[in-house]
Amino acid sequence: MPDRPEPRPTPQRGGGSTRPPLLTAVAALVALEAVLLVGGAAYLVHGLLVEDAAAPVAAVALAATALVFAVAVAFCARGLLQRAGWARSPVLVWQVLQLAAGWPAVTGGSPWLGVLLVVPAVLVLVGLFLPAVSGQLSR
Repeated sequence: MPDRPEPRPTPQRGGGSTRPPLLTAVAALVALEAVLLVGGAAYLVHGLLVEDAAAPVAAVALAATALVFAVAVAFCARGLLQRAGWARSPVLVWQVLQLAAGWPAVTGGSPWLGVLLVVPAVLVLVGLFLPAVSGQLSR
């Protein structure tokens, strides 16, 4: 039986085989946002099942939309971990939308919710433009 050559490990997208810790941190924050979206959908479903919902159809539609966005954001977090350049644009758009939703909450009646939305969005936006992260995604 002829000897088969040993498979060589393939480097990840974007160059070298090690992922910068800043890129991992940014992807982890994006994954946390996906988890928070799932939590928001669960909160809506809980309110629908336990409390008397005023608009059950709207609650179901909003929960389903949150779950769809959670899957998309998680997919983008995976893309960041794989150093895929395509993941940067949807993550940037999501952070801007999150800021637009969170800032009125910070200044309005629900500051804890606003902080939960604004702080990760700002950290991800800053992180995406750091040279160590940006360089890995643009290769």
